[in-house]
Amino acid sequence: MSFADDITVEALEADPYPIYAELRRSAPVAFVPAVNLWFVTRWKDVELVAKSPDIFSAIVRAGVSPVERSFGKPTILTTDGGIHKDLRQGVDPKYRPRTVASYAGDLVRSIAEPYLDEIARRGSAELMADYFEPVSTLSLARSLGLTDIDMPILRRWFYGLAQGAINFENDPKRQEIADAIGAEVSEAVMPTLEKLVREPDGSALSHMLHDGMPEGKTRAIDFLMPTIKVILLGGMQEPGHGAGSILVGLLTNPEQLRQVLDDPETFVPRAVDEGLRWVAPIGTQTRETTRAVEIGGATIPAGAPVAALVSSASRDESRFSDPDRFDIHRDEGNHAAFGFGHHFCSGRFFAREQMCLAVRLLLERFPDLRLVRGRDPVFRGWEFRAPAALHVEFGAN
Repeated sequence: MSFADDITVEALEADPYPIYAELRRSAPVAFVPAVNLWFVTRWKDVELVAKSPDIFSAIVRAGVSPVERSFGKPTILTTDGGIHKDLRQGVDPKYRPRTVASYAGDLVRSIAEPYLDEIARRGSAELMADYFEPVSTLSLARSLGLTDIDMPILRRWFYGLAQGAINFENDPKRQEIADAIGAEVSEAVMPTLEKLVREPDGSALSHMLHDGMPEGKTRAIDFLMPTIKVILLGGMQEPGHGAGSILVGLLTNPEQLRQVLDDPETFVPRAVDEGLRWVAPIGTQTRETTRAVEIGGATIPAGAPVAALVSSASRDESRFSDPDRFDIHRDEGNHAAFGFGHHFCSGRFFAREQMCLAVRLLLERFPDLRLVRGRDPVFRGWEFRAPAALHVEFGAN
């Protein structure tokens, strides 16, 4: 029995980072039976996997990908070549840096401020449910053009879709939840898409239908729906849960928090980037080998599912000193949280801007914010990781 054979789903969910550290030391590429995946853990190998689609393909066999099993196909995550390029051509325009700069500030602020007002009224908060997740889900939905779907529904969608996307062990209960939510999303989004076919606007869904298409033509709704579900999941996950991890890093490092409060223009972006490195909200890029390949001292057979662990790469000791420590003063290069290669996160600029704004607005309103004593945040997840809850208070002790 090897170390990898003893890894359990529960241990990964509780804290994958010690497991990844041991794998980087002793078996940087290893098959993990509990999740039926080859784990690739070191930065250089993770980058190679993500940047070598001829060997490590995003296109996987039918039934193997939990994303395709749950959302349908094709998706922007599980395609390469022309289909992937076509999907990116529709997704990218709304989320380019200059475009994001033109609308994100007003959008996020208009959503965040009423939640901050409510927190101020109550004097305490559980920030994941009361602030970060609502701001993230609503910002993403409004940028897509989904203006009539409220926050409780969006959060329920996120948690239901996530059950399918992380279902590497093919748990039938998780799959049942994901299938039901997937059907609900399709039914709810369809009227907006049908209207945008006739009446295009500046929303992301409109761009997905129309951009790069011949005059009078649109992409088929059935072709886009699986990718819309991927965007709803990833776009709600990364900013909201990333922001929660960033805040934990700051609140548990008071000296760094003081620097952020004194100079938010400089240090909020640094805190965001360090938080994404420290706890990647989305942990993997999943691939399938097109042939047998030797990597990291192991031979992966042809047709094998591979997890390029961006979360592990961002704590690789060969790249980052004392990688388990949260430190906004790092100057050791980029993190891997947005992935590598042509599947690099298309919404990265929008997500990062959301996180910067959400954290900055919160700290400007409540500079004396602190964790509630005795209710320390507990992180959960390996594919998707964040504080399960984040209890804070402010004002007089």
